[in-house]
Amino acid sequence: MIYYFTGTGNSQAAAGFFSSRMGEDMKNMAEAVRKKDFSCEIGENETLGLVFPVYYWGLPTVVVHFLSRLKLSGKKPYVWAVITCGSSTGAADRQLKAVGKKAGIEVNAVFSLVMPDNFVPMFRAPEEKQVKEILAKADVRMEEILKEIRRRGSGEESKAKDLMLSASMQALYRNGRKTARFTVDDTCIGCGQCASFCPVGAIEMVGGRPSWKKERCAFCMGCLNRCPKSAIQYGKSTRKNGRYVYPRG
Repeated sequence: MIYYFTGTGNSQAAAGFFSSRMGEDMKNMAEAVRKKDFSCEIGENETLGLVFPVYYWGLPTVVVHFLSRLKLSGKKPYVWAVITCGSSTGAADRQLKAVGKKAGIEVNAVFSLVMPDNFVPMFRAPEEKQVKEILAKADVRMEEILKEIRRRGSGEESKAKDLMLSASMQALYRNGRKTARFTVDDTCIGCGQCASFCPVGAIEMVGGRPSWKKERCAFCMGCLNRCPKSAIQYGKSTRKNGRYVYPRG
């Protein structure tokens, strides 16, 4: 079984690659959380895969919520994770293993996978040519990771300096994620895609426009990047920083 969490499609695409190559089913963590579906029976020779993006060099809230409640039965699996990122995953591997251990799940291997960055509140979205180059390298990297998974490799391990970075940035993530800075301009067509996609149900449509009903969200930027009119902004930078959604279907 492969569980994934995604904001703009990178991790879903990566999970799809491993699912098709390994013949294992895949499920959306956010949907599992909404349905309170935390039971997973592991069959003979089946692995447990976790595929998700790094947020602030740590784990997204949805991943922590899901993994801390996941209950496994059946065979003991080899547990692997692929963490997608724009540059590095920091010490997200250590946080993942700690959350897993608390839930009684041993994470055996963690791998990083560089894909196009979608965090447009801080960075400019990559241009089409750059996206193609990054994804071409990601294709090669996924093949390498697949070989490691099949031979039950031990994965990567972060350094002490990564731990210091992740600790400081994760404090910002835990205390931030404020939805008050989301705004909607007049190009909004009221399609409701943002509300239907939000993994934590933070958005509702009021008078044909999105309204953030929760003080904090997962900060996946799915609403902003997926808006067909680029009508959603976060602060002052996103209007000029472009948008990114995984482009391959």
